[in-house]
This record gives sequence, structure tokens and C-alpha cells, in this order.
Amino acid sequence: MDVAACLQTIAETAYFSRMGQPITAGPAICARPSLAEAMRAIDNDGFDWMPSTPGDVDPFHGPLARPAALADLRRQLNQALMRAVPTATCAHLQLPPHDFHLVARDAAMYAYRQWALECHLGLPPHWQAVIGWYERGHWPLARAPGRLLVV
Repeated sequence: MDVAACLQTIAETAYFSRMGQPITAGPAICARPSLAEAMRAIDNDGFDWMPSTPGDVDPFHGPLARPAALADLRRQLNQALMRAVPTATCAHLQLPPHDFHLVARDAAMYAYRQWALECHLGLPPHWQAVIGWYERGHWPLARAPGRLLVV
């Protein structure tokens, strides 16, 4: 894991900037053009929200210990994402009367932290695919067994 390259990628990424743009979907990706349509998929198609708080259980690997050796990296990732994710309200993250900006940012932070843990523990790379969607400007907001819901 190249920490410097990861932090540079975070700094250069336009998070959530491509929401609403077409996505090439495969059997593992359920693409929706809007947050409203994604919400309907969560309600009707068996998707669960991706985790967004440190206490949430990893949906791919189950409960995992947080090694002290990763504390500094986790802090660096969180700080980089706090700087990188736009603080201005993003229209694509609003579904009046709700604003999903904070949950989207926090879910991205969770994904990067779990990716670091996954790499550290040598686990299968589920989180790499998730952060790839963030880095392409989309929001992978929910999952079901074998499927990821992306706006």
C-alpha cells in the first residue's frame, strides 16, 4: 500500500462530481441515475446502506479489530477526505428535505479506512472496488449480496 500515492489520489479526486452521469453496469453493479432512484432500489430491491460510522460492522468481512499500527494512517485518510470532499452543498446529494452530504462523506471515509485495514490484514480486496467508484466521482451507497448500488 503506497500511502503517499493514496493521499495524493484523494486530494485530486472530484468526489461525487459524476453522480447522475451514465455508468457501465455489470451483474455486480446496480447503477441508478439519481439519488431518488437509488432510494427506491434500497427500499424495493434488498439493498442495505453502506456503513458510514466507525462502529458499523464491515459488510464484507464482518467484525474486525482495529490494529493500533493503523491509527496514524486512519487519521491521515480521514483528514485528507475532510479536505477533499466539497463542503458546499452538492445538488446530487440532496433529496429534499434531506441532504446526504455528510453521510456520503462519512461513508467514503469508512471505505478508505476499511481498505487500509483490508490491505494490512491481507483480506480479499472488496473495499478497493468501492473506493474506485468514489475516485471516479460516483457514490456507492448501498450493497446487497454480490451487488453494489452506485449513483
